[in-house]
Amino acid sequence: MERAGHDNALLAHSGKNTHVPQKQGKSRTALILYGSETGNAQDVAEEVGRMAERLRFDTTVLDMDSAQLKDIVKPTAVIFALSTTGQGEMPQNARLFWKTLLSGALKSGILRRVRFSSFGLGDSSYARYNVAHRMLCGRMQQLGARLFSERGEGNEQHPEGHSAGFREWIVSLKQGLLDSFPLFGRVEPIADDQFLEPKWKLDLSEHVAMSNGYSHALDSTNGDSAAVGVTGHLTNGHAVEKGEEDGEAQTVPSPALMPVKGAHIAKVVAHERVTAPGHFQDVRLADLRLEDQILYGPGAIAVIYPKNFPGDIQEFIDLMEWQSVADRPLALRPNANHDLGQDHSPSPLRHLALTNVTLTLRWLLENVLDIMSVPRRSFFASLSHFANRDNEDSAYQKERLLELANPELIDELWDYTTRPKRTILEVMMDFTTIKIPWQYCLSVLPMMKGRQFSIASGGHLKTDDVGRTRVQLLVAIAEPPSPIIKYRRRYGVCTRYMASLRAGQELAIGIQEGYLDVRPSELVVPIVMIGPGTGLAPMRAMIWQRLLWSQATQVKAGGKGRLDGDILIFGCRNEDGDYFFRDEWETFLSQHGLTVLTAFSRDKDKPRQYVQDQIRQNATRIRQALLEQKGKVYVCGSSGNMPKGVREALIDILAMEQGQQGNMGREEAEEYLDRMEKQGRYKQETW
Repeated sequence: MERAGHDNALLAHSGKNTHVPQKQGKSRTALILYGSETGNAQDVAEEVGRMAERLRFDTTVLDMDSAQLKDIVKPTAVIFALSTTGQGEMPQNARLFWKTLLSGALKSGILRRVRFSSFGLGDSSYARYNVAHRMLCGRMQQLGARLFSERGEGNEQHPEGHSAGFREWIVSLKQGLLDSFPLFGRVEPIADDQFLEPKWKLDLSEHVAMSNGYSHALDSTNGDSAAVGVTGHLTNGHAVEKGEEDGEAQTVPSPALMPVKGAHIAKVVAHERVTAPGHFQDVRLADLRLEDQILYGPGAIAVIYPKNFPGDIQEFIDLMEWQSVADRPLALRPNANHDLGQDHSPSPLRHLALTNVTLTLRWLLENVLDIMSVPRRSFFASLSHFANRDNEDSAYQKERLLELANPELIDELWDYTTRPKRTILEVMMDFTTIKIPWQYCLSVLPMMKGRQFSIASGGHLKTDDVGRTRVQLLVAIAEPPSPIIKYRRRYGVCTRYMASLRAGQELAIGIQEGYLDVRPSELVVPIVMIGPGTGLAPMRAMIWQRLLWSQATQVKAGGKGRLDGDILIFGCRNEDGDYFFRDEWETFLSQHGLTVLTAFSRDKDKPRQYVQDQIRQNATRIRQALLEQKGKVYVCGSSGNMPKGVREALIDILAMEQGQQGNMGREEAEEYLDRMEKQGRYKQETW
């Protein structure tokens, strides 16, 4: 509240002045703010920032919560990139800004000096598609801000994902910027084929002072770290000569903790496979312990920060010919060609606490740079600046890069990257004439982002016998096949790292509250939980938590059991292959009255079933829970067909045969589900 009050006071003072047309000085400034859960909106914001910089705007790209309300009054243009999460909610790094924007102390017209545009990222499988973005635009205009270019939206359900909508919108945004804030005199935009110097660069440093607030590297004489040359590399903060490690140390990431600000240290107690040995997919139950006392509820999320593997790192170093500098201490410094005042772009490593880290290229490749991701179009655009036409091979590769960077040739990009799941490392194996200058790697290569996993523990499972916080995760180890690349296995970057963890190992994790917002007051109504596959994780947490709440409050103390009326609908491939926590459900059924409905899609001796089939087969029971008892629905699991199929099945059972008493038609059933969602009685969390 102090921050909101401070902002209001500053804005209220400026709001007393009459409106004056904005004067264009020598500097045109653009503030690009993003609210991002998985990193997609951040990628959009960074691409918008590069485009604005080519139009000669002095640009700053920040997450929304890093900006105060007074900051959006200063720039020439403000541009938002915002994803919608949960049930039409703001991402974690946009909530504080949104709360400030909603303050009742803000008067209409207080943002009348602000010219803005925005792009929303959503998933139309959610009923509240792109709602957060639309609410932001509405509130900005309510406070007097004006659009200089129409807002745009991207849909993850489109075959090209949100990129299809973004590609169209950024063209109109560029024209809107030029029309509303024209360049001066004969100044022209910076050509697309001209390299933009990044605002931060890496530099060699054998001895770097930490007092300047910018450089990130240790004094090479510091006893807590070792500065090594080309003959060794850093493992867990210490120099290790080549050939000194054992076989496993050479093949798995360093056990050194990721120095993420605000993260918690978790110890792996167990990490066991929970699918049958012959089952096609490896699913693990990771059992973690935190010394910190963390309170979390059903639907909470653990953020895991992945690492790349030594073999891939060395391959990339060799491809880029970075061997001579890979293990030398570095400093991250502001580029001398840019004026980095306090209102300008902060360090790209600001989320890391680097006081006790010796920064090297090898460390960055293991912990920061996402060389195993499928590249986006902007990567090829950046790469093209390091290509030349000195010979036939280099000329061909430059032309090919320009094709992949061309937004009009989206099919080319799809066929080369997305369809075969080709990684950046593999791209560089194809473009052998291109060598990325290591000084620019933080601006050319994408950053690894933490991956979110729904926590599977709740109730009594949230603490262990000695009072430590317990976090359990149900993790499917991703090894997606490629229809084209057969010589190299595909991996999920984070789940491959998690599969390498061993009991006793420590890792840094984040804990977020999530979006299901389950409360003890819900005990008075039944809940219908639909969670196929690993979507079962938050449902398990919810069931254990409801049991504990019931025991603590004596709600549902009598009757058939403390979970009487609650319905769990679980789907998987095989009853003997991937029926997770089967023993627990049998206990909850016999001792606490939980109804468990299962659907197995690949059992040879049973008809093929999915969770929506179980909804239809148990129509009377589910209708009673939702209509008569005003129960709630929770849907978790993979996005795409499943949530759509579940919604259709619920509409079908609500819209029973015409003529029956208490019946509603299909249109009424759809309206009823919409009302449930607005009332917080229908919640969906898919990924």
